[in-house]
Amino acid sequence: MQKFLLVVSLLICFMSMNAFAQDPSTNQKTTAVDTERPKTSVDKAVEEAKERGEKVVGTCLVDCGDTANSQEDDTGHVLELPPPVYPPIARAAHASGTVDVQVLVGFDGDVVAAAAVSGHPLLQAAAVSAARKARFTPPKYKGEPVKIVGVIQYHFVAQ
Repeated sequence: MQKFLLVVSLLICFMSMNAFAQDPSTNQKTTAVDTERPKTSVDKAVEEAKERGEKVVGTCLVDCGDTANSQEDDTGHVLELPPPVYPPIARAAHASGTVDVQVLVGFDGDVVAAAAVSGHPLLQAAAVSAARKARFTPPKYKGEPVKIVGVIQYHFVAQ
């Protein structure tokens, strides 16, 4: 009798799990929204600036190569780009690689917000800290002051 009850209870469990898996109300479809990265402090600061009616321009900030700015577009040139401090724990773990830090540069050329968008987790805080200390010429677009958003890359090499 105990074996029968055990088999029946197991059968009920498996049937209920199968019914749950097939319930259309619990099926979740993956959409583009599900695969996007979460909003960073930079994304939020950009949204707030746009809500206040401030102009925000996306541009290359560092090592732009042939994408030189036009005469009417002075979107900020690097004045100061401090290197990141290699964290001791990251060095001990031999962590290396590139960390991309998205930044929002204010009207005065100072970094208003910074957030790591990719890279080794042990290196991200150091890269963000360095990016917050970066300084640029006050950005302008068509002669008007603007805020700029872009990415700074920091390269860490384990030694």
